[in-house]
Amino acid sequence: MRFIKLISFLILLLNGDKMYSQNEFMNWYFGGGAGLNFSVSPPATINNNNIMNATEGCACISDSNGNLLFYTNGATVATKNHTIMSNGNGLNGDAASSTQAAIIVKQPGNINIYYIFTTHPNIASYSIVDMNLAAGFGSVTVKNATLYAGTSEKQVAARHCNGKDIWIISHERNSNNFRSYLLSSTGLNTTAVITSIGEVTNGLAALGQMKISPDGRKLAMACNGPATVTTLGNGGFQLFDFDAATGVISNSLVINSQVGAYGVEFSPDGKYLYGGIASSGIFMNAALLQWNICQSSTAAIVASQYSVGFNTAYGTTSIQRAVDDKLYIAPNNPSNFYALHVINNPNNAGAAMGLSLNAISTGTKQVTLGLPNYINNYTKPVPVPFTNSIACQTASFAVPPTPTLSGGCSSAAPSAPSAYLWDFGEPSSGAANSSTLTNPSHLYANSGTYTVSLILFNNCTNDTLKQVVNITTAGPNPQVAGTFTICRGEKQTYTVSGGSTYQWFNNATTNTISLSPTTNTVYSVKSTSNGCSLSKSFSVTVNPCLGIGEVGASTGSATDIRYFPNPVNNELTVSSSIAGQLSIFDMSGRMVLETRIQAGENKISTTALKAGVYVMKVAEPAESSVAEPVEATSSTPSTPSTSSGSNSGAGSAVWRGRLVKME
Repeated sequence: MRFIKLISFLILLLNGDKMYSQNEFMNWYFGGGAGLNFSVSPPATINNNNIMNATEGCACISDSNGNLLFYTNGATVATKNHTIMSNGNGLNGDAASSTQAAIIVKQPGNINIYYIFTTHPNIASYSIVDMNLAAGFGSVTVKNATLYAGTSEKQVAARHCNGKDIWIISHERNSNNFRSYLLSSTGLNTTAVITSIGEVTNGLAALGQMKISPDGRKLAMACNGPATVTTLGNGGFQLFDFDAATGVISNSLVINSQVGAYGVEFSPDGKYLYGGIASSGIFMNAALLQWNICQSSTAAIVASQYSVGFNTAYGTTSIQRAVDDKLYIAPNNPSNFYALHVINNPNNAGAAMGLSLNAISTGTKQVTLGLPNYINNYTKPVPVPFTNSIACQTASFAVPPTPTLSGGCSSAAPSAPSAYLWDFGEPSSGAANSSTLTNPSHLYANSGTYTVSLILFNNCTNDTLKQVVNITTAGPNPQVAGTFTICRGEKQTYTVSGGSTYQWFNNATTNTISLSPTTNTVYSVKSTSNGCSLSKSFSVTVNPCLGIGEVGASTGSATDIRYFPNPVNNELTVSSSIAGQLSIFDMSGRMVLETRIQAGENKISTTALKAGVYVMKVAEPAESSVAEPVEATSSTPSTPSTSSGSNSGAGSAVWRGRLVKME
């Protein structure tokens, strides 16, 4: 069985979380004690007393400074001192016969807790390591917690698009089910997101690597496909879309159905997919394949295949991208078990990839089929800064364009934000301090330094951008004072301040203006100072100013009598729907003014009246001049009453109201 497995394989990839640094994957231990350190270029060979012993899958983790923490072959966990970790024996991973036997994932939000996910031909499990224990050497606190039975040898870890959590994706054996489990700061959600798609991994198609692209949007899988009819599975290389928000896999593409598929990896820019064919020579010699997965159709992707053949029985197995963005290949070559092949320029097509055979020596330590499985750094594009322009104290802003990866497929670019929220850094401006527009502007009250922030709302995670804005020129800040609600026909004076010179809507250049609108009107005035100009708009609301208006007792008809302005200065306007006799009385009851009014507008001079409070009366028909009681001086329109004056008609209607005379 082991001989047949050499014909076809696959390993898992991990898509990096921003909580991971390059240094955490600086040290590799694999095979028969082989080791590399990537703090230098090319990586340095490690020849020490490590206890790594893995025919296939393995994993290593270092701290943020690149210092080794622990490593595992899926069955045993070793400390940085190359001793078995406390409770670190007997994990379920099958180091001798599982392509991706183990992967180490740090729990989001916890720098000391690590999960080890393991695969065995029958069981997918996880164990937990606490690095706070055993004097910093760590201890396994949870061992072999079962996720599900019947797993293939494929597993991969990918960053959730919220930038914090981690998806762990595996594939069932004898099924086309993918399982996505989410690890967050609260622990592992053991309820999987299950996607049924693609080929069934029956037989030895369960062998081979699985990887996630650097942008977290593609998933690739190698399915071995064995050499006998009874165990023949669906061999070859498959490509899918991966949704980092939901864990769902979609859009299955079979880009090559060659048996013997084992290794798979993406180029750092996500444009190319690499596949490794491992063969015993029964079907074909081993080969390295490359596809341009940015082509617009499956046929075009298949047609882009570039192949490098190997004239050895076992030419290429695991492929793993390292922190130096080169791809390393475990050749499993009987003629040289002590070196790795290297693709030096994996972002280039064809021969320009720069393949070097047996380029990195592992000294006296043997290379086997597997390389360390880990979360590669996630290359999420960094949001582009927003832009601004300043004119005096007004700053105009524009949201940034949607960032893209440096290279790769255009379809890999993230979608545009669904919404925006600006904070202009001036809380004293109240509601004007924020905006949801894509191109807002803000008028700052004073010169100074302000920190402007922009939140980009995305479907999964939000980005916040900040920028300092310097307002150096103190421009005008026009303010208009006056009465903004008046009676129709009333004249008011308005004064503007906050500038050196002014220009009103009618080109007047004084700082005051008198206005007497008859309807609601919006006016403007432009203020200038220090070479900067700013316009200010203001509204004047015109009310009818109801003075008296009731239903006449004698006629029963609706009568409308209005007078304004009130208070009055020199002229009173009385608007009436009837003709009648108007009388004005002082507070002692003495009539001080009497005149006849007509239906319509009547202009009445009040210059002879002294400042004070008066009672105004309108009668229909005209009635004789009689003293008006002081208690009738209500401030609100009164109900019509019947007068018994000698000259008044029986049942004639009378309307009364209060009038204030100004100096």
